[in-house]
Amino acid sequence: MPTSGRLLVLAVAIGLEAGTGLAAAQVGAADGLTIRITHRARALGPGEVVRIAAHANRPLTAAQGSIFGRTIVMWPTEDRREWQGLVGISLDAAPGTYELTLRAAADGNLTATGTKTLAVEGKPFQTRRIQVAETFANPPAAETARILRDARLLADTFAELRPERLWDGPFTAPVPGASTSSFGRLTVTNGQAGSRHQGADFRAADGTPVHAPNAGVVVVAEDLFFAGNTVIIDHGYGLYSLFGHLSRIAVQPGAHVARGDRVGDAGATGRVTGPHLHWAVRLGEVSIDPFSLMVAVSDDSADTGR
Repeated sequence: MPTSGRLLVLAVAIGLEAGTGLAAAQVGAADGLTIRITHRARALGPGEVVRIAAHANRPLTAAQGSIFGRTIVMWPTEDRREWQGLVGISLDAAPGTYELTLRAAADGNLTATGTKTLAVEGKPFQTRRIQVAETFANPPAAETARILRDARLLADTFAELRPERLWDGPFTAPVPGASTSSFGRLTVTNGQAGSRHQGADFRAADGTPVHAPNAGVVVVAEDLFFAGNTVIIDHGYGLYSLFGHLSRIAVQPGAHVARGDRVGDAGATGRVTGPHLHWAVRLGEVSIDPFSLMVAVSDDSADTGR
């Protein structure tokens, strides 16, 4: 199996009896709760998404993780012996080791806690220089109110945590074209350095159908100053897909979409140099590389404990 797809074991089995602080070896096997923690990721670096899994020797009633100072929302498989969650590594994460903590509970007032470190590596990012209409490089004062409104809309949207998982199975690319730009790349616009590119761009002619990469609810479908015609899908548990620069929006806020449903058409609206599709993914407050998400929750992503 290639490096990008192999499963890495984060922690060995650990068992505790609630309220006693006794190690598993000091309680009967019938009373103990044992968990094993694994993760799957394309890589451990800025902009990557990591899928965490807790495997237990009995059905769990709850499980929750934390790392990078953020909570990992977790959900159970059908038999509740495995719980999974996603965590993003922010673009500004410094190289180093970070502690992952996972707490689990089972019937009988049993709990288990496991900790392990993740070694985050540094990642070099490219720089590109583009020329756009001066209106988008240095917006006129008349557009300030609109730009601020757009920023508030995006911030408020991504701050919402829908307490359910709407997606199921792998995420698929929204258009068939090849990706043309690198996530995290620094863009210099009309000679001025801006923010890092927080998404993936795809070659897509004007009018190319754009499809939902997975199930969710449309929460934004409108024209934004920089992103142009924009659709945002809430996949649940703080996971969002944003599609920008569309020539046409084909959905309305509140619409439920399934993987493959058409949400709009690619175009060149907003601040662009030509027709293409911009796909950005947010996980809570973190922007993550869409291709990293596709690897973390791909069809073969079930943990085996290797």
